[in-house]
Amino acid sequence: MNKKSDLCVWVCTLVLFTACKTDKMIYLQDMPVDQPLPIAYKQETRIKPADRLDIHVSCLKQELAVPFNALSYRVSDTGQTTIDDAAGTNGYLVDDQGYIEFPVLGRLHVAGLTMPQASAYIKGLLVEGHHLPDAIVETTISNFTIYGLGALSPGKLVVKDAHINILQAIAQMGDLQARADIKRVRVLREDDGQRMEFDIDLRSKDLYESPAFFLQQNDMVYAEPKRRNNENINKGATLISALAVLASLAYSITYIFR
Repeated sequence: MNKKSDLCVWVCTLVLFTACKTDKMIYLQDMPVDQPLPIAYKQETRIKPADRLDIHVSCLKQELAVPFNALSYRVSDTGQTTIDDAAGTNGYLVDDQGYIEFPVLGRLHVAGLTMPQASAYIKGLLVEGHHLPDAIVETTISNFTIYGLGALSPGKLVVKDAHINILQAIAQMGDLQARADIKRVRVLREDDGQRMEFDIDLRSKDLYESPAFFLQQNDMVYAEPKRRNNENINKGATLISALAVLASLAYSITYIFR
């Protein structure tokens, strides 16, 4: 009888261990150690329609730059200029044709430009037009947003410097959930009037060569859950282990009261 009881307990333990077993998520499994990989290219974020731009113009005499800023400024009696932070700003919205309405300069086409290129473009217009000979222009995207879906913490991530790769985005969203399929993470993107989908295997260093390694504004990162059959196997194993435990208890009770 003791051998049978020990065997039953051993089987139950084995089934429980199997049911609780989960796949480990290990990133970049084929990444060489202590061997540098060349960076093929460095992605530069380009301005798109629906982007909201913060464009700050300054110069030696700041009061001369006031008309070229969407920010609210205050000029004191002594001529000192300060930014009114309480007023805030919504920036410049890039329309469907890629234009913004800029003070004094009018309608400017900025879509397709990087942020440094947009700054240089606006600075050139200010200098060549004799508006501000010593103009300094800084352009940023204020609504650069990445969205997380599926087995990734759902929600959105606002990126302040408008530059992020998929590993950084996953880390900032709290990492993948245990039910995520690490070998199939999708990036959904709309660009130049087209919808595209990229599949990324986070186990492989090949992700560095994917066009979706560097994310673009409004990209959606979808972590696909594992297949249902795996869940059913785990559920079945859990059910079997529960039945085995009940059978063991029933056997023990029967043995005691015999």
